[in-house]
Amino acid sequence: MKGIAKMARPDEIEVAKQMKAAKTAEEMVRSWTAQAPGRDKKEATDSLRLYMDKKPEMIATFAHNQLTQVSERGILDRKTRYLITIGIYMALRHWHGLLPQCSNAKAAGATNEEIMEVAFLANYGVSKTMLIEGGEALANVFEDPAYQQIKKRE
Repeated sequence: MKGIAKMARPDEIEVAKQMKAAKTAEEMVRSWTAQAPGRDKKEATDSLRLYMDKKPEMIATFAHNQLTQVSERGILDRKTRYLITIGIYMALRHWHGLLPQCSNAKAAGATNEEIMEVAFLANYGVSKTMLIEGGEALANVFEDPAYQQIKKRE
């Protein structure tokens, strides 16, 4: 990645600093709320409590390390990054993750109209994929010799 800045944007320096300072799983999860001032820290910790208590390395391995790296690199601005994440979460039907990501997007300057446009695009992508895959699946059924042998009941 030569030539690409690997430095946090000025508006993310404090966020990245708080994330890097976090050592325990609970501190890591709580540090994420620095992205959206005023966000409910209890909600953030409750959703991941099982891992924080029983398998804390999962927090670092599957979320914290990546999030910290993305913040530090600063390649995408915060608003763009959160809007993309909202679209991904919607496409994956990760409804529980929408509140924190929408909060992060709002704190980064996103409007409700921008969030709704991302929702529209996510639903378009999912619907179009389902339309294409569903059409291909039905075409395969209609062409299947076993299906073609079925006689109409009289």
